[in-house]
Amino acid sequence: MASELIPFDFGAGLDADTLRSFMVWCARNNVSDIHLQGDNHFVVGRFGRLIRASPFVVPDDTMAKLMDEIFSPELRPRIRGGESNDRALQLDGDSNNRWGLKRGERIRFRVNLLQGTAGRQKTIGWTMRVIPTDIPPLTGMNLEPELMENILPEKGLAIWGGITGSGKSTALASTYRYCLDNYPHRKVTTKEDPIEFILGRPGDILPPLQSQVGEDIPDFATGIRADLRRAPSVMGVGEMRDRETIDAGIRAGQLGHLCLTTTHIDSPGEVFARLLMEFPHESRDAMAWSLLGVLQYVVVQTLLRTTDGKRAAVREYIVIDHALREVLGEMPWSQWGAFVNNIIRTEKRRIVDQAWRLCAEGRIDAAELSTVMSPRQRREFEGA
Repeated sequence: MASELIPFDFGAGLDADTLRSFMVWCARNNVSDIHLQGDNHFVVGRFGRLIRASPFVVPDDTMAKLMDEIFSPELRPRIRGGESNDRALQLDGDSNNRWGLKRGERIRFRVNLLQGTAGRQKTIGWTMRVIPTDIPPLTGMNLEPELMENILPEKGLAIWGGITGSGKSTALASTYRYCLDNYPHRKVTTKEDPIEFILGRPGDILPPLQSQVGEDIPDFATGIRADLRRAPSVMGVGEMRDRETIDAGIRAGQLGHLCLTTTHIDSPGEVFARLLMEFPHESRDAMAWSLLGVLQYVVVQTLLRTTDGKRAAVREYIVIDHALREVLGEMPWSQWGAFVNNIIRTEKRRIVDQAWRLCAEGRIDAAELSTVMSPRQRREFEGA
């Protein structure tokens, strides 16, 4: 069982510095998300479970003052006016061990601020994702051997999918760091919204240039097109979420760059419809052949809560090698998704296959199994 969470000491009261110290405490105690809103306890997410992390309820006006001090007084009226705000927040230590951080230590958070109704009143909700200071090594993520062998092709498009909080950003950061450590001759750049992991380390020949949407570049597509003139070997793009970004990412792959990115899909086969449906009907066939020509692999990952109180990553993937590319090229693109998913199903490599095995081994319980397996699928597995 994962160790119990030892409560943070709020004995000195609550102000902006105490809140920053609480955030550092969260990062040190395996907290993945911090959820704050007025007239409620502080709540944290740890190994996929929500936990009350303050013994007291924080009044809404106190949260408003904390927002002014943590961010800026100009931000709150914009949120109150109906604007959602995504940003990165970084805490840096100094020689005075401020907030529990030593000199040179750094902790980052991805922050979303949004107004809504909680209970009987309007309030601003803070959601802060803790970005680990140390990027997990790719070799420690238990990637399947075939996927690991193909993780850094010379060019093309590689996509990680899954729901929010499934570890896509962590997997990409680990891949960039793996590239920098093992292939230092390959230039890495990223375009993010916001910047999460700081990739560069002392000793890198060329630390990655990480550009943030809304601050360094206006959007992903513009950032990709600008990067094409900067000779990157590996180009990270936060998300393929609109036609312009998808088109620019495919173009980058055609020009000999490797573009690593994410999108919201539930299975590898869904990637074709997800990307191509962004284009007008009359151009989808042409874009489909362009996509097939550059696509290298698609991974979909999710995190399952385990019986020891932690979480385990399970994933399904497809590597688009020359043989599969030829087979897909002989059928209409509308059939590609079903064909790819059928390969994964036949080889028993789906997320549900892995979840079933974990449940049989006692590593996840039946309730967690039901988060990825429908009742019909469960009956099929039980009858097999």
